[in-house]
Amino acid sequence: MSTTDDIAARLARIVAGLVDLVAAKGLARGLGGPFIILIATRLNRLVARFAASAQAAVKPRRGAKPRPARAHVPSPLPRRFAWLLRVLPGTGAAASQLRHLLDDPDMTALIESRPATGRALRPLCHLLGIRPPPALRRKVALRAPLSPRPRARPAPPPAPSPLLPRRRLARPPGNRACPLHPDLRLDTG
Repeated sequence: MSTTDDIAARLARIVAGLVDLVAAKGLARGLGGPFIILIATRLNRLVARFAASAQAAVKPRRGAKPRPARAHVPSPLPRRFAWLLRVLPGTGAAASQLRHLLDDPDMTALIESRPATGRALRPLCHLLGIRPPPALRRKVALRAPLSPRPRARPAPPPAPSPLLPRRRLARPPGNRACPLHPDLRLDTG
């Protein structure tokens, strides 16, 4: 048995125990049956993805090919950090075992040699509340600085509109009250 198989088997045992715990304690904590099945399916898929990427031959990275956009179907599972720990506090033991497995030098070497294994482990760490170790963190690719775009010449300011002659407000003819003395009438007409 190679170290890759050993690591995949250890991860499978950790997640199998986690699935058993979710199944046993989920109903007691008020989780619905379909929700428990969703959690178990998600965990098992992550382990299968890890095992497949750990066994696959290392392929050179190629440029991404354009693909048609897929319709986004939101997952009914929560997305918050450590959400499974909040729902089922007993999952802390599995989180501790996974943290110990991630600290194993063989696991670190596997993650560094096959980045796809890290892509399978990151969601598992997220739902168990484990901050990813340095080998598991996403690599931030530094982009080449973009060349400055040629600036468009600013539009000329709008031409001033011709000033219209200022009209004086005409007051209708007739007697009006004086603002200072209301009883005094002004003759404006």
